[in-house]
Amino acid sequence: MSSILSPEGSIESRLHWLLGGLLVLMLAVLLVLGLRLTWLGSLQFVATRLAHDGEAMLSAIDPHRQRLHSPLPPIYRQPLSGHYLLVRFADGGELRSRSLWDETLDPPSPALGEEQTRHLAGPSGQRLLLWSAGYEKDGLAFSLHVAEDISSLHLHFRQLLLYGLLLALAMVALLLLAQGWLLRRLFQRLDRLRGQLAEVSGGQRQQLDAPVPSEIQPLVAEFNQLLGRLQAHLVRSRLAAGNLAHALKGPLQRIAHQGRKLGHEGLQQQAEQMHHLIERELHRARLAGSAMAGRHFVAQHDLADLVEGIQALYADRQLHLDWRCQCAEQLPLDQDDMMELLGNLLDNAAKWARQRIRLRLEQDAQGLLICLEDDGPGLNASQCQALLQRGKRLDEQTPGQGLGLAIVKDIVESYNGQLQMDRSTELGGLRSRIRLRL
Repeated sequence: MSSILSPEGSIESRLHWLLGGLLVLMLAVLLVLGLRLTWLGSLQFVATRLAHDGEAMLSAIDPHRQRLHSPLPPIYRQPLSGHYLLVRFADGGELRSRSLWDETLDPPSPALGEEQTRHLAGPSGQRLLLWSAGYEKDGLAFSLHVAEDISSLHLHFRQLLLYGLLLALAMVALLLLAQGWLLRRLFQRLDRLRGQLAEVSGGQRQQLDAPVPSEIQPLVAEFNQLLGRLQAHLVRSRLAAGNLAHALKGPLQRIAHQGRKLGHEGLQQQAEQMHHLIERELHRARLAGSAMAGRHFVAQHDLADLVEGIQALYADRQLHLDWRCQCAEQLPLDQDDMMELLGNLLDNAAKWARQRIRLRLEQDAQGLLICLEDDGPGLNASQCQALLQRGKRLDEQTPGQGLGLAIVKDIVESYNGQLQMDRSTELGGLRSRIRLRL
């Protein structure tokens, strides 16, 4: 019972067991009451008939001679027929029906004017229902006893009990199946809500609008309000981050310019480092809301624009950029994040490549795999390890790698992805492999 009432676990299972238990209990009570009333009604019917028989035979009794004026009905003359008559007189005399044969009955005699109904053991193990009454006729008192064998009634009642149990079990099974089907249908109405929650989590949706029962509607409304406030907060955060970056960019450039003008190399380096740190931290702030941005990455279209921009930027290098997408048309990844991630990777590869750059996007059961290779000088194993070491500032590890790879790492980490760097076995330069979960 504690597991059913516990707030944890499946609501559908708890309702199924609770309603099923109440249903079984209700049917059991109805079955017991129904059979009990049927049995009592049957006994009352037999007792009423016995009373009518006794009153009909009362006029034929001669208490002075202790005999009957007229013969009894045939059923009372047939030996051990199951219908018996016994008259006891005050002086101890008895008048018995022939149906008793050599058997005897010894019921208690009721008082004058009293009627009694009781169960009594009869001949040959018969179960008798006995009706008794006390009378006075012609000044003489006597008791009249009429009995009937109800063994067949017991047998029929046991059969009725068996059929009732089988019918109740069939009804319970059918009602439980119907109840389970109804509960599943009711909870299936929440499947669309669950799907929309998954879309919100993946950035495909910003509000919930699935039809839900009235009991859940307030929860959906509160959740939509929370989503709206969160979205507004993220928009304000991104706007503030952009404004702050623009506000600090000018003073830092002037400080760097004054450092170069005065020949103060340390001041210039500090200004550049501050600029890189500010850009990186502001980008981290923008990444906090990437999953809620609502603009998905359309791989083929967006990557084509990005490749065209990189080729235009490095047109004088005459680079050969080979790229291919083997993934869904639209991916549940923020467009800004992916453009920045791939843009920084391609920009870094274009800076160091001699002629060839190769980019592959492949989707499988584990997510999205991004592989970028170039034919530049590349990095050795220790340099790749240092570049990816957690806590190191990537822009200080290898000249030319700069802030771009730091931003790449931050984006990958924001999606709980993996970033690997090693030497390309085919092109000879740097190979970057990124795994993002979808």
